[in-house]
Amino acid sequence: MTRSNALRFGASADRPLYRQVVDRLRREIAGKAPGERIDSEPQMTKRFGVSRFTVARAIEILVDEGLVNRRQGLGSFVAAPTMKRAPVYLLSFTEAVSVSGGSPSHRLLAFGPTPWRETLPYDEDEELIALDRLRLVESVPTAIHRSVLSAALAERVGLTADVAASPRFSLYRLFDEAGLPAARGVENLRARSATPEEAELLGLQDDENRVVMAVRRQTFAADGSILDFVDAVYDARRYAYEAEIRRDRGSASLRPFR
Repeated sequence: MTRSNALRFGASADRPLYRQVVDRLRREIAGKAPGERIDSEPQMTKRFGVSRFTVARAIEILVDEGLVNRRQGLGSFVAAPTMKRAPVYLLSFTEAVSVSGGSPSHRLLAFGPTPWRETLPYDEDEELIALDRLRLVESVPTAIHRSVLSAALAERVGLTADVAASPRFSLYRLFDEAGLPAARGVENLRARSATPEEAELLGLQDDENRVVMAVRRQTFAADGSILDFVDAVYDARRYAYEAEIRRDRGSASLRPFR
């Protein structure tokens, strides 16, 4: 496509030129695998016959939509599918990503004793273990999970640093295999700005907003005992929370938003 042809096409179209580039790139991305590199902005400028500003604006929209990742010094890549959470059914990260058609993995960041703090649902004198992991989808950093559980439970289910470092490790699967399947959870979500460390781990340094979805969850076994307490942060561009809601005042108590 020559520059003159592109400008004539843009001038006669109902949509702005940068939106036409977005439409074209969406179609191209649909045929690519997650993690695959897309053309650089100079390459697109030449290929589409448009200005560098037009291409940059189109890429910015695709990044906001969660379709493209920018990696500093490396270029732009097709993003992994958005992880969708349905709160009516308790799924582990591994299960939720797999259901969405993605390929989950993780990197162990830390494992070992952790001090008690008031926000934890454990007795002050209880020995605790913290498990910190960087969660990835199609090898792209997507979330940071810190799981805290009692040291006694960790020993009971056979949780060690070597076990947690395994590429196939799933904490919920470990609970299942130990005869302690997760029965229910209580979850709280809140959007906030990423800390510098979170931004670095999740690749948000070039994102002006650096927004993450902070998720705090307590998970319980069938007998009501606590299995783990999780503080997690998700790259907000790759996290969707989907819920069915009903209007039935007779069976629900109304509480104000906080």
